[in-house]
Amino acid sequence: MSFNCRQCGLCCRELLQKDMGIQRGLTLLPNEIKLFSEEQVKPYLGYGKRPYDKDFKIHAYQLTQPSCPNLKENKCTIYDTRPATCRQFPFSLDPDPEEGILLGVDMNCPAAVELVNNSSGVLDFPDRESAMRIYDLKKLVTVNARRVWFYDLESDKWMRYDKLD
Repeated sequence: MSFNCRQCGLCCRELLQKDMGIQRGLTLLPNEIKLFSEEQVKPYLGYGKRPYDKDFKIHAYQLTQPSCPNLKENKCTIYDTRPATCRQFPFSLDPDPEEGILLGVDMNCPAAVELVNNSSGVLDFPDRESAMRIYDLKKLVTVNARRVWFYDLESDKWMRYDKLD
């Protein structure tokens, strides 16, 4: 079975989420920040001893808006160049120490619910390449938790991963 987006726009709204005690927005890879205005983007995931050290590297950014500014009448105005996070939706790949890679399906998406409910067990994953790019960010967290930092939109500060709730 193949995923067919209903273009309901639900995935483009309520983009700010509280996760591990921090407020975060839609994940953007460094080459995707140009899709949004400068004031709509903040850092998200960094790696290094401290955020302001010269060797600190930002690996991902985040959209600070509760809804995507590129959504007009439930249509994405940048569909062909949309971020990897959007391309992989409603699927995700997550690292698992025992299984390797786990496939997640966001059941808040009406089309995903329909797909899973009517599936014969074989799902077509339309944009695995984008999901792998986001997966690589998730794997970074497992390298050294003391060097992984997340930027909290609520406090407007970097938070070290091993200190999060």
